[in-house]
Amino acid sequence: MNDSESASDDARRRVVWLVTRAEAAVEVLEATASDGRWAMTAFSRYRLCELLDITPYNPCAGSPAEDPAALLDEAVQAAEQIVVPIDELSWHLALGEALRTAAADIRMVRDHG
Repeated sequence: MNDSESASDDARRRVVWLVTRAEAAVEVLEATASDGRWAMTAFSRYRLCELLDITPYNPCAGSPAEDPAALLDEAVQAAEQIVVPIDELSWHLALGEALRTAAADIRMVRDHG
């Protein structure tokens, strides 16, 4: 494995770690909200988890102090460091879009809640 592949693997692991943390943070927010508004973020979050093979709604200790949108913004930057072969280009583009969409949905719900 060369340095470029190693850096790409590290970036992919970082994206998964950040998305997992963001998902856990939203789960905490969703559990404490009485109006169900966080359900509006479910589709974009599920799509993101599917692209990364993350089990959604996995019970893991999330922190309400973490900003899930900021974590996803950081994941966008990390995703840009992932190098993919041409046959995975559509996955890479879908990942970037899914990260941005989930972050936007989270901001919309958080800011209008």
